[in-house]
Amino acid sequence: MKFLAFLFSTAALGAADFVGSDLLAGPVARGLDLAAGKTAADFGGTLPGRIAFAEGRAAAAVLMMRDREVAPAPAGTTAVEFRIASMAVVVATHGSNRAEQITLENLANIFAREPRAPARNWNDLEPSARSELITPAVTSPAGTLVLEVFQGIALEGQAFRGDVRQRIEPSLAADLLASRAGTIVLMPRPPSGRGKVLQVADGRPGRSATAYGPDENNIHNGDYPLQVPLVLHVRKDRLAQLTPALRWLFSDEAAALLEKQGLTPAPKAVRTRFVQRLDTR
Repeated sequence: MKFLAFLFSTAALGAADFVGSDLLAGPVARGLDLAAGKTAADFGGTLPGRIAFAEGRAAAAVLMMRDREVAPAPAGTTAVEFRIASMAVVVATHGSNRAEQITLENLANIFAREPRAPARNWNDLEPSARSELITPAVTSPAGTLVLEVFQGIALEGQAFRGDVRQRIEPSLAADLLASRAGTIVLMPRPPSGRGKVLQVADGRPGRSATAYGPDENNIHNGDYPLQVPLVLHVRKDRLAQLTPALRWLFSDEAAALLEKQGLTPAPKAVRTRFVQRLDTR
């Protein structure tokens, strides 16, 4: 089964303290360099970062972790984990839509090219719903992975149906949510203007049928199903050396940069506990 191919890159990495997902290249990498007092970060991709960490060429790796994926084992020591953020997909619709929640299967029926039960009208999902054609769209701004995460989880790797508006600008997404009653938009964060957010239930065999909203706690706890965690793995024998950089990575400043990148940072209370773990190791 195809799943989250966006996580992988074949680029080689040299020795560095921090390696991993290229979502952190740019401002986050520069912040880590400044906190460490040297060039410390080389974010060239999750796959090369995982390999470098396992082979002992990196002290820490920030990795996008697929569902039930085994954490990398660093050579010669154990690792400490910190779930610092997640790449979440928010499902928004027009404010007049009476629906309050939706399942992954419903979403596949709306967005997939070859769904089990195609949904073109809202009453295809719920017979008592108002007859309204569904207008599906995706806004995945540069540097975010909304489309890829949704395709990997809800569509299980299959293609989008032909009339899905893919990678539309956030301004157009806002216009659709404000003006078209049948609109459903996938986006990296809740709409700031008109429109409402639907709770999402996993509902797959063996998974929870309870619907959860995309608030920071539900995302961090893993209850909200449309998300992939960004996990920091640190060699236990390098924690003391990396403490200044780690303190910055757990700070409000770093959280704001992660959020600007389209990620949902760990809640402040959780990041405070991360710092306490550094102080009490």
